[in-house]
Amino acid sequence: MKIIQFFIVTALIVGLFSVSCLASDHCFGCHDESSFEQPYTHAPVAKNNCIACHNPHLAKHEGLLHHQGSTLCFGCHTTWVEQQNKVSYPHQPVAKGNCNACHDPHGSQTAVLLKQSMAVLCLSCHSDTDQKNGTIHQPFAQGQCTACHTPHGSNRYALLKEDGTKLCLGCHTNQNELRKKHLNRKMDQMNCLECHNPHHSKDAGLIRENTHEPFTSGKCSTCHNQQKGIKLCLSCHPEVMQTFNQPINHVTNDKEHSFCFNCHTPHASQQKGLILGSPGEACRNCHEGKFERRNKSLHVHPNAQRCVDCHQLHGSNKPAMLKQDSEQACLNCHENHSNFSHPTGDKAHDPRNGQPMNCISCHDPCNGTMFKYNLRGTSDKGLCIQCHAGY
Repeated sequence: MKIIQFFIVTALIVGLFSVSCLASDHCFGCHDESSFEQPYTHAPVAKNNCIACHNPHLAKHEGLLHHQGSTLCFGCHTTWVEQQNKVSYPHQPVAKGNCNACHDPHGSQTAVLLKQSMAVLCLSCHSDTDQKNGTIHQPFAQGQCTACHTPHGSNRYALLKEDGTKLCLGCHTNQNELRKKHLNRKMDQMNCLECHNPHHSKDAGLIRENTHEPFTSGKCSTCHNQQKGIKLCLSCHPEVMQTFNQPINHVTNDKEHSFCFNCHTPHASQQKGLILGSPGEACRNCHEGKFERRNKSLHVHPNAQRCVDCHQLHGSNKPAMLKQDSEQACLNCHENHSNFSHPTGDKAHDPRNGQPMNCISCHDPCNGTMFKYNLRGTSDKGLCIQCHAGY
């Protein structure tokens, strides 16, 4: 019995080896092998094992692939499956299963099979950071994006490796010198990214583009005085309080500490209005759940990061602090979609709540969904039968 098993196993090994060699010989009869000759080669290519990824006869997917997207890649790279499920903020190509957005499946000039050098590859999508002027942060100047960011996913906003200040102190280790430049404050009490641009700036100290006037002029005592809470901000910005006098607003009950600092920085910001962090980051600090669901969704509204495009920052008389009625807010961009869409407004009422139908009855503009057109529910059919169960 053991002899028979030995011959069977041997035959299988020889057969698989023969098929692999035969496959590569046949494949390279038409497909130029020289195009795969790179300093770093994907293991199946190096082993002439084309059929590890491709079906030589027919397949459902383009390129005669066994599976599509990350389903194929994760068949071997199983550790990335675990990582993707653990992080709150997966990189969008990873979330969409598009490994080929960054990696070449055959061969590359880089050890991790990147399509291009890291600097060129990252900036092909993140072009908003490619405005190199004035002072340039050394890692950014050298194209070392992964010095600060993780390329697949992170539990921190902007795919940071560590929280802001901890990340910065990994390189800027002279804390005594840093404290001298920051009014002798302890570094663990500060957020470096609140004032500094980690990529580039016109300012020698990488100060962000928009600055608070007292900070710009060095008049720290204007704010650092005896006044506290909301009274401090209103002493210079009294007109702002009028924008909070709306039925739905962002006013909190914390009078001891100014709730203005929940969204605004008192020193410097990359955003107009001295908004904290990147677009959407100030909102994320409180609305974490919505952002986490969105980042794990396949389909996300293109402007989902820019909450202020649709919402008022301080207050509104519209639901969800919208700038306009929900239907009009959508039509500002989707003006032609009403010509062929489901009836809305007084023409149709939602049987689930008795309210007039509007765009968000079927579409989720903020959280992202697993379906095209940001449809709610379990699928296009699952959404429709919520109201049209009789069909």
